[in-house]
Amino acid sequence: MSSIATLQELRSAIARLEGRPSTAPKQPVLSSGLQDLDRAVRGWPSPGVSELVGRTGSGRFSLILPTLQRLTRQGRPVAIVDAFGLAYPPGWRSLNLEHVLVVQPGPERAAWAAEQLTASGALPVVVLMDGPRLGRGGPRIQRSAERGGCSVLILSERSEKALPAALRLELRGRGPRGLKVQVHRARGMPAGRELWVGLG
Repeated sequence: MSSIATLQELRSAIARLEGRPSTAPKQPVLSSGLQDLDRAVRGWPSPGVSELVGRTGSGRFSLILPTLQRLTRQGRPVAIVDAFGLAYPPGWRSLNLEHVLVVQPGPERAAWAAEQLTASGALPVVVLMDGPRLGRGGPRIQRSAERGGCSVLILSERSEKALPAALRLELRGRGPRGLKVQVHRARGMPAGRELWVGLG
């Protein structure tokens, strides 16, 4: 954490203790379009990296779908890096596919492709779907997100602890109330909190 960010956190903590409103600037976010999620974590850090962990079919894509719907219907482009070529865009009927760029670079170049797209400054959101372990590519993607003013949403089956994600969520199951999500990292929230996210 930089010294500036540390100073802002300290000012926020002091303001809370004194009962005053915080004067520290809030991190910019992009609404998820899901009321329960926005209320809990305020949305996707933008610029920033979010990691959504869960097995294929767990509902990870359902969490990001409202954001992609809203942006593409507004005519704003989004990119999806599909490392293994498993995505099926015709199934995304709720998106305006004219504004969806699907890149299938293969697993060995997925991180590089995500980094280039993220740094371009032309995209509000880049999604990396089930890429390989990022290793040193994780910090590079985070720096590219800052440079390009982009929100990067990484969908993976296993968490990558070295990834500098500002937001880390794990999908824990489905139920009548929607998706059960465990928050492993979020600004201003203790790790381990669970919440239900309605998709209606």
